[in-house]
Amino acid sequence: MAGSLEARMKPRLWYGWVVLAALFAVMATLIGARNSLGFFFKEMAGEFGWNRAEISAAYSAGMIAQGFTSPLAGWMGDRWNLRWTISAGALATGAALLLGYFIRSLWHLYLMYALLSAGFTMATYVPQVHILSNWFRKRRGLAMGISTSAQGFATVLTLAVPPLFALLGWRASYVALALFVMFIIFPISAGLLRDDPGEKGTVPDAPFLSMDERMALAARRTIPLPMEAPAPPGVWERIFSPRFFLLAGVYGLNAFIFVGTVVHLVPHATDQGFTLREGGVIFLLWGAFIMAGNFASGASDRIGRTPTYLTGAALGAGAAITMGLFEEGTSPAVFYGAAAITGFANGLIRPTISALAADHFEGPGFGKMNGAVMMIFSVFGAAGAWSTGALYDASGSYLGAFLLMAALFVLGGLLAAALGRMEPARGD
Repeated sequence: MAGSLEARMKPRLWYGWVVLAALFAVMATLIGARNSLGFFFKEMAGEFGWNRAEISAAYSAGMIAQGFTSPLAGWMGDRWNLRWTISAGALATGAALLLGYFIRSLWHLYLMYALLSAGFTMATYVPQVHILSNWFRKRRGLAMGISTSAQGFATVLTLAVPPLFALLGWRASYVALALFVMFIIFPISAGLLRDDPGEKGTVPDAPFLSMDERMALAARRTIPLPMEAPAPPGVWERIFSPRFFLLAGVYGLNAFIFVGTVVHLVPHATDQGFTLREGGVIFLLWGAFIMAGNFASGASDRIGRTPTYLTGAALGAGAAITMGLFEEGTSPAVFYGAAAITGFANGLIRPTISALAADHFEGPGFGKMNGAVMMIFSVFGAAGAWSTGALYDASGSYLGAFLLMAALFVLGGLLAAALGRMEPARGD
């Protein structure tokens, strides 16, 4: 009997791994679809005569929509269901991509990206953290690291965009992306995701627990829990604090750099003589090194958040300067190397920022604080996409934009160092 119970509570394939794999697929595909705008730049510019600031502002519109949608996504997950919130977001993203076929004016493009980003928000970061927290506790860092690496893997999917252009044209390429999301990703999320381990007759962290621990967790479902500790100060009181302003600054600067690079890396590469296919390879390399940085960010648990962040900031600043100064005729290896280092720096920094947020605001109310920070991330990301294009249009070069990114890497490092000098609040 005991053996049978243990086998039931610790199955050969724990369902938490299925949930993690499904989330990875959802995030990689939706991130890849949203971040493919750079591949459409010159096609749209050639057909409509739009400049780069006008086109990149579509991503900015999407980031603003993401900021407004984040609280709604959190409310839907709490009041409705995480699985169906994610599934609805995937379906909405696919429907938004279909609108790409009908683009005839700038406002069509902006509307598409706003709707796409609203669906994206419902299906990715906000519910992702919640659902993985239900399944993983002891190994939550492992789960978050794997799911975050989908951001880097998403660049693999963008390699399909240039061949789609050649085969279908840019309008029909949006249709192909939409159909993939609606008929592959939506069924994966709707069919495989589960909000809580109890839905599959198991418990959180089952593969990592002893039999006694699994039995104790299962028993807690029927035993009243003790009263929770008093709630920390209200959200507004915590927002108007020095540590929140420092954290928000770090998030915002990272968003400006990251989104500016996402949207403009491929156009910058093709300006320097690389083909669109080679630009796709550069984008893939950048994404692969983001994944490497995501996994390497675990070093912050051993050497500290501040040294890890400063390492990423230094690497990112140097790489941004190199990319800005690159001129056609320079060895292509220099551009490839700078793109790789930039990706690694971003991959190292982003999980470290999340860890800083948890260090200083963990406990009751952390979800609300995280939502507030993500709204700031969205606003600065919107500014990064548009400003990088505007700087190009004003000068005919991305030099000023990449030098600005280098300066923001340095400023972010200073803010992170100041935050690191504060003792973690732990819910103060």
